[in-house]
Amino acid sequence: MIISSFVRLSVMVTLLAHFTSLAQTGSIPKGQIVERIEALNDSSQSYALYLPSNYTPDRKWPVLYAFDPGARGRVPVERFKEAAEKYGWIVLGSNNSRNGPWSVVVNAWNAMLTDTHQRFAIDDERMYATGFSGGARAAVRIAVGCKCLAGVMANGAGFPSDLAPSSQMHFVFFGAAGIDDFNYAELKSLQESLTKTNISHRVQTFAGRHEWPPISVATAAVEWMELQAIKAGKRPGDDDFINATWQQILSNARTLEEAKKYNEAYQLYLDLAANFKGLRDVAEIETKVNQLGDSRELKAAIREEQAQIRKQRELESRLNTLIAARDGGASNSQSEEGFDAGNLLTKILNDLRRQSKASEDSTQRRVARRVLDGLFVGLIEQGISLLQTEKNYSESIKPLKLATEVNPDRPGAFFYLAWAYAANRDKTKSLQSLNTAVEKGFSDAAMITANKAFDSLRNDPEYQQIMARLKK
Repeated sequence: MIISSFVRLSVMVTLLAHFTSLAQTGSIPKGQIVERIEALNDSSQSYALYLPSNYTPDRKWPVLYAFDPGARGRVPVERFKEAAEKYGWIVLGSNNSRNGPWSVVVNAWNAMLTDTHQRFAIDDERMYATGFSGGARAAVRIAVGCKCLAGVMANGAGFPSDLAPSSQMHFVFFGAAGIDDFNYAELKSLQESLTKTNISHRVQTFAGRHEWPPISVATAAVEWMELQAIKAGKRPGDDDFINATWQQILSNARTLEEAKKYNEAYQLYLDLAANFKGLRDVAEIETKVNQLGDSRELKAAIREEQAQIRKQRELESRLNTLIAARDGGASNSQSEEGFDAGNLLTKILNDLRRQSKASEDSTQRRVARRVLDGLFVGLIEQGISLLQTEKNYSESIKPLKLATEVNPDRPGAFFYLAWAYAANRDKTKSLQSLNTAVEKGFSDAAMITANKAFDSLRNDPEYQQIMARLKK
């Protein structure tokens, strides 16, 4: 069904291209983010948009479709607008696509693709997709399914679990992950299979956690795609651009090497050697790659990275075992230090939180942040699925409550826990959790007032006090 959707869509877009309604762009501001553009054929679908200030329908423009796991269309557009203005890209982020049923993503993609071809002059040879976390996996799946994208920029995640890089895939791949991202290892290890299948790629890391990359990395991704377009003959050659990009990457690589970040520097030197071949002389860089590749410093850096990943996996396994033991009512009184499963779980979580808050980057801090964030996100996703998709309210409470223990500073977890309690008809605990969510900074009153699960609380004085405090 999904494949047929892509086929029908490609036919429709081809037809629409013959009578593009370019007049529709007249009322859309240029050079600024527009938070909501409703699709012409479906007002339930909308997207945030950035149209370059020099946009004109007289020529065709590259376009970037963005997918956020929480339907926050503006967020990716904010990251990419600087590069979009500089290099002349149209950027849009769906306000509908989110983690959950695949049909939601397909509908959002179909709506954006159709609408942009109705409104704008799109270069069909230069359509791209980007996404974060589940949105990154969605972008990859779309590229595989539609066979119409030139490249994917995947942030905080790689391929869906049921897909792997293949030589039949004809898009280039730019991956990005924070050094504290729990999916860091996934994106790093993806490079080997991308290389084996001859998919042009680059994976860039940055100082951050599980999040959309900073503007500098988003810009680097667009510049890398521009370079690939030149190599593929989809964009005219541009010696000034090629030389400027070369010098920037070379400068970044040398800076990283001087800072003794040998692994990161090595990856940039590799990128220079591979992606500028045929565009300029890379012999000197190839020599540098060979020298650094054989160095003790790089080998030590790789061993350290592998040790971090092993430690992360060991802690994840241990925590899952303790969670299962505690939730199953089992006791492990003979465990280390004499703690039972519940007490030991609390101790480890407290230690990890302390380590994660260290002011300086370190192996210990990286591992702690990856483990905590990965566990938290997994519990939230499990809880939301039970709550919203399966309607199993009593079971949804367990992972959501544990999420508040893993990270007691995140107000969203308490909001979802309040929702689960309300849906399970536990007014007292729902009000307690809702109050905690607001105390910790939850500020979206509309999410509460629009949620029917809280209808039973509306007339309660405590609920009214919470909402009054929130609205202030």
